[in-house]
Amino acid sequence: MIKRELRLISRKIIHLVILTSLLTGCIRYTPSREEIQERARKDGAPAAPLGTEQEFHEYEKHLEQRLNGLLSERAYLLEVSQSLTGYSLGPGDQIEVTVFGFNDLTTITEVSPSGTIHLPLVGETSVAGRDLGMVRTHLSAAYSKFIRNPKVDVAIKNAQANRVSVIGEVSKPGMYPLRRNGQLITELISEAGGRSQLGSNRLILLPAPKIGAGKPHNKPLPSSTGGVEIEMDALFGKIDTPPVLIPLLAGDTVVVPEAGKYEVDGEVEKPGSYPLSSQASVMSAIASAGGFTYSSDVKKVEVIREIGNGRKALATLDLEEVGLRGGKDIRLRSGDLIRVPSEPGLFFERQVVESLNSLFNGVSVNKPVN
Repeated sequence: MIKRELRLISRKIIHLVILTSLLTGCIRYTPSREEIQERARKDGAPAAPLGTEQEFHEYEKHLEQRLNGLLSERAYLLEVSQSLTGYSLGPGDQIEVTVFGFNDLTTITEVSPSGTIHLPLVGETSVAGRDLGMVRTHLSAAYSKFIRNPKVDVAIKNAQANRVSVIGEVSKPGMYPLRRNGQLITELISEAGGRSQLGSNRLILLPAPKIGAGKPHNKPLPSSTGGVEIEMDALFGKIDTPPVLIPLLAGDTVVVPEAGKYEVDGEVEKPGSYPLSSQASVMSAIASAGGFTYSSDVKKVEVIREIGNGRKALATLDLEEVGLRGGKDIRLRSGDLIRVPSEPGLFFERQVVESLNSLFNGVSVNKPVN
C-alpha cells in the first residue's frame, strides 16, 4: 500500500515538473496541423485559413502548365533562330541597302524614331514593322520607278529596335537588343554577365504584351497575364537531360530574383532561417537544421508554401518513406516553412526521462560496493 502511494506521488511529481516546464516555455511541444485544427474546433475558434495539399500540388502543376504553354507558343522561333527572317525593323536599327549594279546607291542608314529611312532617289520611306523580305519587296517597287527590274538587297548591320530587359540579380541588368530572331534566354543571361552570388536558381519571364512578328497569332500567350517561372538548371541541362530552349520576343522582361530563404521549425536540433540553395529539398533542409530530435513525428513533416494572391497551402511529407524507401521529396521555394511536429508518445516519454534526470541533481550518490 505504501509503495503504491509512493509511486502515485512520484508520478504526480514528474507530471507536475513536465507541466511546469511546458507552462514556463522550457519545453516546447510542436502540434501538427491536425492537432491545431482539432483544438480550434473544440474551442469554437476559426482555424487559420490554409489551403489543402491538393491546392499545394495544383499550384505547382499550374506553373508547369504555364511554362509548357510558353514553349508551345514559341516553338516556331526555334526553326528560324539562325536568321533574321521575321525580324521586324524598328527605330534605332541600322540597315544596309544595296542596289546591284549601282554602287552609288548603296546606303547604310538608321531607322528614324518615326520608323522611316532616307535613300537616294527614293527619299523618305517607311520600314518600321516590316521584316527584311517585306522591306526588299517594298524598296524594289520604289526603285522600279527609276530603274528597270532593280535587284535590291537589305541587311541588318546593327539590331537595336527589338529589345528585351533583364533585371534583378545579374551582373549587368539593363535593356539588350535581340541579336537575332529566336535568341535564347540563356544568351541574354550570359550577355548580362550571369547570375550574381545572390541570384535565385529560378528566374521569371514576363512575356511581351504583344506577340512578335514572324508568325501570325490569333490570341495572346496563355501566360501573358503573368510571369512564367523557369528553373535555371533546366535551361542549361544536365548530362542526361537536354536543355530547355526558350526563345525571346521583343518586349520580354527577364527577372532574376534573390535566392531567398526558408524556415525550419519544430522538432529539429537547430530551428531557424536558412539560405535557399539551388537543390534545396525538405530532406536537405532537415539536414541543415541538424536533423530530427528524438520526439519528432517524421511521418508528418509539413511544408507550408505561398500559392499566390496572399494564400498559403500545406503538404505533408513522410520523410521515413523518402529517406528509407526512395519516396519523392519536395523541392523548396523561397519563403517555405518546414514544420516538424512532435510525436505525442515520444515527446512525453522524453520529458519523463529528462524530468527524472533533473530530479537527480543534488541527490546524494552512493558509491558502488566493492
